[in-house]
Amino acid sequence: MKTTENKHMTQEQKHWKTIEDAKWDFDHDYERIAYDWGQMSAKEFKALEEFIRNKHFELAEKFHDAWLGLDDNGGIPLSDDSWHDLLAEIVGKGERFYNSITIEKIKEMAINNDYEECFLYCLHVNR
Repeated sequence: MKTTENKHMTQEQKHWKTIEDAKWDFDHDYERIAYDWGQMSAKEFKALEEFIRNKHFELAEKFHDAWLGLDDNGGIPLSDDSWHDLLAEIVGKGERFYNSITIEKIKEMAINNDYEECFLYCLHVNR
């Protein structure tokens, strides 16, 4: 059932709310989230999947040079798999975290292994 609040939200706000309601940061249970998201209509899920992949791609583009050290700041010592897991974690933590991310915070997350494998697995929904 849709609330009045949801009627006045933009698509982007709805997608962020869906991500935040999944509570990835609580238990990192991509199977639980994939099951829940599997209850969406195919159209709703496709839009959410595209949104998540676009946000992940935007981060990859924005911080690519810093990751590889092409910005002359030493880079971030992560393999390509770990790098993409970390970026997915940022998306999974929700809009506020995503919008506030900095290269310093990304480096801190990498050094402290403060990310899980892998929020994008939530998109492996069986239909």
